[in-house]
Amino acid sequence: MRRILILLTASLATLAGLPLMADTIELADGTILEGDFVGSSNGIIMFDPGDGIEAFPENQVIGVYFSSGVETAAAAAPQPAYITVPAGTRLVIRTVETVDTRQHGAGHRFRGQLEGAIVVDGVTVAPRGTFVHGVISAASRSGNVAGSSQLSMEFTDIMIDDQLFPIATTALNSQTSGEGGRTVARTARAAAIGGLIDGSKGARTGAKVGAGVSILTAGASINVPRGTLLETTLRTPLVLQ
Repeated sequence: MRRILILLTASLATLAGLPLMADTIELADGTILEGDFVGSSNGIIMFDPGDGIEAFPENQVIGVYFSSGVETAAAAAPQPAYITVPAGTRLVIRTVETVDTRQHGAGHRFRGQLEGAIVVDGVTVAPRGTFVHGVISAASRSGNVAGSSQLSMEFTDIMIDDQLFPIATTALNSQTSGEGGRTVARTARAAAIGGLIDGSKGARTGAKVGAGVSILTAGASINVPRGTLLETTLRTPLVLQ
């Protein structure tokens, strides 16, 4: 009944052209106070009944009634802000686990860490070192004499504030020459992973080949060692709350 009476009073005053000089707050215990709505933050509604500002938890407030209308406690609370990381954003990720086509096939998951922070409009969305989760989307190993090995990887999730957010990145693709283990070198271009180096000697020296990224081949397999820098981009926007 209280809420109905308040709403009727507000409606009648509006129809009569009379100004409403005060806001009203209704509490769960039935208390009704008139005064000025100050604001709300972190689940607390601040209201001044005339003798000083008082703080009321949102779960103790049924409604807030303004001179211009009625707003519930939930609606009075500040709405969450969203930050959008646009598609095309460049990500440089350092692997923390080795990926090898001799051991890992399609569906194998691995992790990396951001080598540089993601920043949007001056706000750091994900700091350097943030964990990113990836998956092998396709993998094959050639025979010992002929054929080529193939590897395709992409990143699917990013961990921010202990919460996983799905992401979609450009695929990272690599393929050996198919010439029975001969040394092959390539430069990273667009979605490709950089230089292919063959053999144990390459495994010792290949970490700095190309534009900071490398793939190492050992015979007929493709190996991405722990600590390799991979460069990719977001295919779709990442929206964070």
